[in-house]
Amino acid sequence: MKDPEEITPVQEEENTMEAPRKRSTRPRGDARRREILDVTLRLYAERGFSSVSLADIAAEVGITQAGLLHHFPTKAALLLAALQERDDRNAAEDRERRASGMDFLTTFLDLLATNEKKPALVQLSTLLSAESITADHPGHDWFTARYEEIVADTTRELEALLDETKMPAGMTARTAAQWLVGLSDGLRLQWLYNPDALNRHQVVRQFVELLRPYMRG
Repeated sequence: MKDPEEITPVQEEENTMEAPRKRSTRPRGDARRREILDVTLRLYAERGFSSVSLADIAAEVGITQAGLLHHFPTKAALLLAALQERDDRNAAEDRERRASGMDFLTTFLDLLATNEKKPALVQLSTLLSAESITADHPGHDWFTARYEEIVADTTRELEALLDETKMPAGMTARTAAQWLVGLSDGLRLQWLYNPDALNRHQVVRQFVELLRPYMRG
């Protein structure tokens, strides 16, 4: 009679085998998350943040509101994720341009020209930034930090391109950066009202040409 504690070689192999792993649902979850963000960006571009509910987004995606909340627990969390997604996509395009050898100003102008082919994306940014002006809006801090970052990044790039000793008194790379960002934003609003009456990136290009005499080299 065998000892009940004895394990045969076959039994030992069976007992030491790892339990079958559950199939990961992460790829499917990531795909669903991207779909939610795509729909959110589109609806926000069409109607603005305040006019779009979580129920609207869930219905458009084809899931329950509870399913949506599984990925994004609040409307504010979804807004911030959508803003970051939009920013990440723009950053990826910027990296591709710089990798191809474009300098900063050429990249900046090319981005404006590309965005003119994506009016929904431009409208999205304009609507959300306008709605986020009030301090209690969930996007307020994000846009405040983003504008500071854009001006700081543009200043750093222009400091490398411009010779401030050639510039008029009181003008610096930072003021040029503020003008460039402010001009682009102001023209964006005019362009959305009447795109046929304004070529935004060409107007900004003319401003860039005004900076040429102050460039290094």
